Formats: sequence, C-alpha cells, structure tokens
Amino acid sequence: MKAKYDFRVLPDMQGTNVEKILYPKLVTSGTKTLKDIMHHAARHSGLNEATVIGVVTYLEDVLAEYLAEGYNVKLGEIGTFSASLKSRKIKDKSEIRSQSVHFDNVNFKASKKLRSEINQKMKLERVEPYQAFRTSSEKYTADQRFELLTQYLEQNGYIDCKTYAQLTGLLKGKATSELRKWDEERKIDRKGRVPHIVYVALSEK
Repeated sequence: MKAKYDFRVLPDMQGTNVEKILYPKLVTSGTKTLKDIMHHAARHSGLNEATVIGVVTYLEDVLAEYLAEGYNVKLGEIGTFSASLKSRKIKDKSEIRSQSVHFDNVNFKASKKLRSEINQKMKLERVEPYQAFRTSSEKYTADQRFELLTQYLEQNGYIDCKTYAQLTGLLKGKATSELRKWDEERKIDRKGRVPHIVYVALSEK
C-alpha cells in the first residue's frame, strides 16, 4: 500500500507576502491501534493475542515509571523516549521554586535504523484532488466575517462553531479559534459548556 501525500502552503510567519512556497505533507491513512498490532502479530508470528496485550500493557507501565524517574528509555531499534518539563516564565534563577516546575510532555527520537527502514519501504503517490487537504476559504476578510456573524446573531440569537464555519467557509478549527478570539476581546459572549458551547451578541450593560 502506498502512502498518500499532498502539498500545503508554507505559512508566511514574518508577513512578507512573498511568493507562496509549497511543501509536501503526508495525508494520514488513519490510525493503527494495539488491536491492529495484536491481530498482525497473531497472523505473522508465534505470539498469541493475549501475550501481545500483556507485553504492551507492561511496557506502558514501565515506560511511564522510568520516564517519571528521569531516565531516557531506548526501546530497541525503535527509538528513544524522554520527558520534558515546563514552568512559568522565570528571568532569574533565584525565582525558581520546585512547585513551579512541572512535567510537560514526552519526546520521541526515532532511531537511525527505523528511519532507514521506513525510507526503504515507503512508496509515495499524490492523492486525488477530492482527498487533498482542505483549507479555509479566503472569500471574506476578518472584518467581513464579523459583519456576517453580527447579522446572523441579530436574526437567530446564537451560533455554534459548525454553523459559523459553514457561514464563512472557514475550517472548523479556525472558525472555533476566531470565535474564541472575539469572545476574549469582548466582542461577543460565550454560553454553555463543552461540547454545547454557543456564541451570542454581547450583552449591553
């Protein structure tokens, strides 16, 4: 099975408005789970499904234990796991308190052998147009979208993220971010709780 890819536009982080640069990005084929690995092992090795589950479950526990103790964990020829930390912004070491330092994330560095094997096995083909990455519409400016939002709220009273995305042509993630931004700027109000959040016109006081 070939891996699919398409091209995306490199974000203009500095706002120079230079010619758009495209870069290739994999279009995911989905997510394989422990159940898939379990079935694969049962078909292609002498291991039964229960053994695979037991080994992976134990590996999850011991990996968390070692990382929590400050160790890096090299998992065969797969790669190395390590933990990272975070804290509030500190300008002077004298301000550091143990209570302000916390676990942040798990980093993974693939081994040279794993990268080499993937490179040898990967066969690529570009996706069909209907499978390509969707991008937010540029039909409206932010000001025009806010005007559309204002008109919609006047007529309907409230709006959710999905409806706002349909109204403006934005992808749902960007539509959600924009509504949150306007809520933080006190241009609109947010009501309800996840996953039932809606936005309404700002209340006059």
